[in-house]
Amino acid sequence: MTPLRSHRLWLWGGLLGLLLAGGARPVPAQSPGPGVGAAWTYGATLSATGAPGGALPFWLHANQYGTVDPASANAGLRLHARRSFRRTSGLDYAAGVDLLGRLSNRSTAYIHELYGRLRYGRFQLTTGRREQVIGRVDTTLSLGGTTWGANATPPPKISVSSDGYLGVPGTDGVLAVKGYLAHGWLEDDRFVEGALLHEKYGYLRIRLPTLPVTAHAGLTHHALWGGTHPQRGPLPEGLRDWAYVVAGQSQTTDEGIRQTGVNQLASYDFGLDVTAQGVRARAYRQFYHEDVPSLRFRNPWDGLWGVSLRRTDASGLVTGLLWEHLRMTRQNAKFSEGQERGEDTYYHHTVYRGGWTYEGRTLGTPLITTPATTPGIDDRIPGIANSIVLAHHVGLEGRLPAELAYRLLGTYSRNYGAQGVCGSAACTTRVDRRTARTDQYSVRIELRGPLLGRRDLRFQSAVAFDVGDFYENRMGLTLRLTWRGP
Repeated sequence: MTPLRSHRLWLWGGLLGLLLAGGARPVPAQSPGPGVGAAWTYGATLSATGAPGGALPFWLHANQYGTVDPASANAGLRLHARRSFRRTSGLDYAAGVDLLGRLSNRSTAYIHELYGRLRYGRFQLTTGRREQVIGRVDTTLSLGGTTWGANATPPPKISVSSDGYLGVPGTDGVLAVKGYLAHGWLEDDRFVEGALLHEKYGYLRIRLPTLPVTAHAGLTHHALWGGTHPQRGPLPEGLRDWAYVVAGQSQTTDEGIRQTGVNQLASYDFGLDVTAQGVRARAYRQFYHEDVPSLRFRNPWDGLWGVSLRRTDASGLVTGLLWEHLRMTRQNAKFSEGQERGEDTYYHHTVYRGGWTYEGRTLGTPLITTPATTPGIDDRIPGIANSIVLAHHVGLEGRLPAELAYRLLGTYSRNYGAQGVCGSAACTTRVDRRTARTDQYSVRIELRGPLLGRRDLRFQSAVAFDVGDFYENRMGLTLRLTWRGP
């Protein structure tokens, strides 16, 4: 594939955003009324992150959408402009651009976000590169969903989706559904060059008018397909091939060769929301899958559990509290046949050895790590180096005097390496790197608020540290200064 093909969607997103921006009418800066659009907003962020010894603690680089280099100190500048949807039922648009420049061991300057969005009624079209989390998790405190989180730079996509839940006719709002379908492009510089991305999800919501309880059930599905394999050459990526990928099926090519070059992963996503006495409680469970036996609950304990409590008025010393448990250990092992846990290398694949990653970061939970973020592994090796993980995670946030806010993240993990790790940068061999248990504690303590009493100027400071055998004992600090225009 050519670089143009990989980045074609960036051009579409930028063109759409610029065309819409050029036709936008100025809007007063006061709070908008019903049906009135907010003005474009602008901002700039200066940041500095560092740690003695260079390598950063886990919670200074994880779930930062790939903006922080984990191997060294960072100094960065981000510039952004965004326009959100209006509160109107007619045709509307949103757009955004976010430019990032970073000085580090891996200095870079790139377009972090560039997107355009159209909405008509309750349906949306989005094109470009945009930060996104998939799955019903607490987005500010969570580790992130098992299939798609905030850990990697967002790849370019084009998607169609509903604008939230749509009521099922004839049910008086008791039943509602929402859906999403996307096609994307991954980078050329990976084991299978120019791999394509397929994504979709569908959710059902049940809400009884007489009870403060809402139930959710969904299925998310992602796949890597197409691209150019270093030994097999171009992999099938025609319209018929896409249809097989959408259906979650393998196929046979015209030459009679069974097409197994599709890396598929999915989750059953269940949740329950309860609101009472000024508190919103959420419990969720994601069952993680990478093949058909898993869909039949061969790995019933693999996945994510979560419980979140939030004050509905977002005020007070404690406004949010979260506990999550992640278990990614069995991985389809047949214990009755003597197989050990981690038989499959989650986020990895026989054909797509670059793994469920983008620009060197995992696209799902950050606790499954690439060689670049796994101690003792050559960071030039593609794919996944540590996938057998069990973890407990807590999050806490709230308000302090003087308009200050805090956030605390704490994670305890057990790490057991991975089976089938690439043996070299070319990945011509695979190595079983399952290891003895190594424990790790990672903590982040964050404070943020207005600077010098100005609401358009805000600061964020955070200290983080790692203690354990997986990472070296580390401690680091990050400082950010953000200006936001009207």
